[in-house]
Amino acid sequence: MTVLNRTRKRLPRHSARLSGTFGKSGHVPLALRLRPLLLAMAGLSMPLFAQTASTLAPFPTEQDQPRKTTPALPAVDAGGLVPRLAEPKSSRNDDSQPTFVSADKMTGIGEQEIQLEGHGEVRRGGSVVKGDRLIYNQDRDEATAHGNVRLSRDGALFVGPQARYRVDASEGTMQTPNYYFQQTGGSGRADRIDFLDADHASVQNATYTTCTPDNADWYFRASRLDFDTGRQVGTGYNGSLHFFGVPILAAPVFSFPLSDERRSGVLAPVFGFGSRNGIDLTVPYYFNLAPNRDLTLYPRLMSRRGAQLGAEFRYLGNDYSGQWRGEFLPNDRQLDRDRWSYSIQHQHNLLPGMQAYVNLNRVSDARYPDDMGRTLSMASQRQYTQEGGVRYNIGDDWAVLARVQKFQVLPPSQPSYEREPQLNVRYTKYDLGGFDISVESDYTRFTKPLDLNLLRSPEGERMFIQPSISYPIVRAGWFVTPKATFNAASYRLDHMPVGAPRDITRTVPTFSIDSGMTFERDAPVVSRLFGRNFIQTLEPRLFYVYTPFREQSQIPLFDTAESDFGMGQIFSENPFTGYDRIADNNKVTVGVTTRLIEAETGIERFRGTIAQRVDLNGQRVSIAGTAVPSDQKYSDLLLGATVQLFRNYYFDTGIQYNREIERVIRSNIALAWKPGPRQVVNVGYRYRRGTTVLDNNALEQFELSGQWPITQRLYGIGRVNYDMNQRTMTDTLAGFEYDADCWVGRVAYQRYRNTAGSSTSQIFAQIEFKGFSKIGNNPIDVIKLNVPGYQPVPARQVTPSILDQYE
Repeated sequence: MTVLNRTRKRLPRHSARLSGTFGKSGHVPLALRLRPLLLAMAGLSMPLFAQTASTLAPFPTEQDQPRKTTPALPAVDAGGLVPRLAEPKSSRNDDSQPTFVSADKMTGIGEQEIQLEGHGEVRRGGSVVKGDRLIYNQDRDEATAHGNVRLSRDGALFVGPQARYRVDASEGTMQTPNYYFQQTGGSGRADRIDFLDADHASVQNATYTTCTPDNADWYFRASRLDFDTGRQVGTGYNGSLHFFGVPILAAPVFSFPLSDERRSGVLAPVFGFGSRNGIDLTVPYYFNLAPNRDLTLYPRLMSRRGAQLGAEFRYLGNDYSGQWRGEFLPNDRQLDRDRWSYSIQHQHNLLPGMQAYVNLNRVSDARYPDDMGRTLSMASQRQYTQEGGVRYNIGDDWAVLARVQKFQVLPPSQPSYEREPQLNVRYTKYDLGGFDISVESDYTRFTKPLDLNLLRSPEGERMFIQPSISYPIVRAGWFVTPKATFNAASYRLDHMPVGAPRDITRTVPTFSIDSGMTFERDAPVVSRLFGRNFIQTLEPRLFYVYTPFREQSQIPLFDTAESDFGMGQIFSENPFTGYDRIADNNKVTVGVTTRLIEAETGIERFRGTIAQRVDLNGQRVSIAGTAVPSDQKYSDLLLGATVQLFRNYYFDTGIQYNREIERVIRSNIALAWKPGPRQVVNVGYRYRRGTTVLDNNALEQFELSGQWPITQRLYGIGRVNYDMNQRTMTDTLAGFEYDADCWVGRVAYQRYRNTAGSSTSQIFAQIEFKGFSKIGNNPIDVIKLNVPGYQPVPARQVTPSILDQYE
């Protein structure tokens, strides 16, 4: 017998039994078998939860998928219900790793038994067991610890009065353990943990929370949790979620996944209240059909309309992928009729570079997006696409598109022209002997349904070819780019007015030259004023374009509209989008930009631009046909500025000013103040003078939004948009966000005007249990859309460290 006082000893590698105290190679490590406890605690707040989400993640691109194996659908987050945990690092013990033991007193008998007394410790690999007294019996392959037992492995720490474990058999138990998980910051306790074998374990009367012990606002409890790590499935009994001592969710029996793999089950419910639907509850159920196929059913109950069933099916192959979605509401109680919608997307790689696709979307009636949409973007959608085609990219130069494109357009919008079919070919080559060459050729047959007044619009075929060539000359401090473009188009038209030609041809050349210079200097006055070194630039730009006049008043507007006048359009060759109108030009655009740039960081703190276009002849081609040339030589003056010179203040403005009438035609002003995290105030003003395009209705709106702390934990969130002409609120949002140590509460009210002229009101409410789950209707996306600069209260952040697993 050997007695050692306060010693640390490295046991020999050939001492195989002692080295295997915490698991030999080939056995599941202790912490990996205990990992289901964390996943069970962190992954449950409903009877059944699947490892996915009701809003499925987008499909990966083809190059992201293996070509020789069956692809798998991407794993997606279950709305925070099942926190995503990294797999434990491989630290399984093997015979090549030494075992270190230390204690105030150490005794042993050969290779039969070793006893550690007084701060006993056994360390091997990433596993550590500590206790007042440790005994390892090699004959029974059993490790026993008593008094202040601490077991650490892979970032998980278990503390209890005693523990017993048979290493090779993977059997053992720990009494009344308290546990802490580094990956989530969560903790809890149980009456007992029993390890039945390498794949099965059972936990009695377990709890879990991410709150601090003295402030346990919420916790999860289950009378028993059984784990099958071989199948990665857990089963729980009598589980309940408690919030301030009140059980808010419970289930007698439930199952849950033990890994990041997708599992069938119920997803996070979504509920809310709206003025159109009343109480609105959706409880999705997820079916994991195969590694590359899944199905989500989402029954929806609306107290004012009835029960709706929705489904979403996803699939993914080596050469194809798709997503089908449909909703059906039988006998809407408000309208007394069936209502539905569907969406089908499919992509198929036929050959290298060649892809076929289908995109079909449709709703049952014009009010469907207003009634069934959960957000403003969904409620304002008035056009649904039905399109199918083939794309073919040949190298980097050629691109071919063949498609049929139709639309479902909802009132009050007018029907759009449809392409039945379209064939488009593009060739682009850069730096070919210094030249940039582009050629586009297109054939399209345009059709159009009857408009709202049951009138038929002109239809027909259009062919065009448009080659262009430019020669960019770029040098330090200046550039010049001459460019020549030629457009040749041919039309064959139907349903034209009496006397109008049915066959029309048009050829239009365009020549332009773009040039600019950049000067820079130190800005000592600004530098002294703000205490930082600044560089100021001066960047004049001159753009000239010439296009001869061609009569185009008989050509219908198939895909053409007038571009919005602004900084982007004023330096363009054609003020129209599309190919049915090419404006006659003899115009010069002059502009100048100045910037203030921090010399040390390169951050742009100020940018100011002024630009104006001079029309030398007067434009005759208009969107409505041929107009009398205007005597106005000068366009509206454009001014814009962006300022970030002052700490925490951001200013941006754009003004369009008409010198003839000495009036502002359009202005946009935005000011933001961001003094700190989750502190932002936004002020905006928009004005647009009435024009014939806007039915002579002026637009003048004031907007105020922000996020601001009311107390140390309570934040106020709001937005108002006021129409000064109509003297009414167009959009309103008000809400609060409360940040506790281990949970966040959010509530928001939104009211917005629909396209149809009516208004919709919604209430959002959510409780987020940090590191555990979210319950309710998530308002974060709605708040982000309405409050620029909004920062949600983050979930508990656990910063990884190389010492996380050190005990």
